[in-house]
Amino acid sequence: MVALIAFGIVMANAALLLSDQAPGILRSLFGDLARRITERLDEDGRAGAALGARDIGGDSIIHFSLWAVAMLVVGLAVWSWAGLIIASVTVAMTSLILEAAQGRYSSSRAVEATDAAFNLLGVAVGAGVAAAVYVVVEGLGRLFTPSD
Repeated sequence: MVALIAFGIVMANAALLLSDQAPGILRSLFGDLARRITERLDEDGRAGAALGARDIGGDSIIHFSLWAVAMLVVGLAVWSWAGLIIASVTVAMTSLILEAAQGRYSSSRAVEATDAAFNLLGVAVGAGVAAAVYVVVEGLGRLFTPSD
């Protein structure tokens, strides 16, 4: 069930990032923050055009959050150290492929290095949280397992 949810989250990210309707959907879900982000998107087709090189905008936070949650759920679904490594690489590559695909398959979305970086940061944080859960659960298992 967790694996199915994880797959659904990754597919929802794909649909959202490639959708020309994504700005409207985000406005419905996130209100004023999404309105400001989509105004930048609509301005000239490039979400990062209005941001300075060191300015972190709401768009970056959304990219980070989408991929951190996706990686956390995928990491919990695979529940093995080898699986976590493979899943992290797979989710990271998926996030980069989807970022690149936005420029090709969507008329209102743009490819941006900042978005790709925040995608990867989200994947890394999600994998780190999943790893922390592994360690805690394994530690609790050892603590409560009777020794011979």
